[in-house]
Amino acid sequence: MSIEAERAAQAHRGYDDALRCAVKMAAEGHEASVYWNGVELFVRSSYAPKPPNVEVICIAQQWDERTVQLRFAGARSEWVRV
Repeated sequence: MSIEAERAAQAHRGYDDALRCAVKMAAEGHEASVYWNGVELFVRSSYAPKPPNVEVICIAQQWDERTVQLRFAGARSEWVRV
């Protein structure tokens, strides 16, 4: 994960949608990763094979029954109530 890749991904019009999708997956008990290839964002299970030539932007994990943790580069986290 890199802060530079995250900043570039934030400019993509689908960034917020990708995070929402990852939160939804994590809330259902499936750890999710948001990937960026410089052009597109991908949301996949963190346990699925990593797509080629991408950087991890965020990892979404279920924290408890009502909270999902979004982990970003630089040891930054956000918690989302679901």
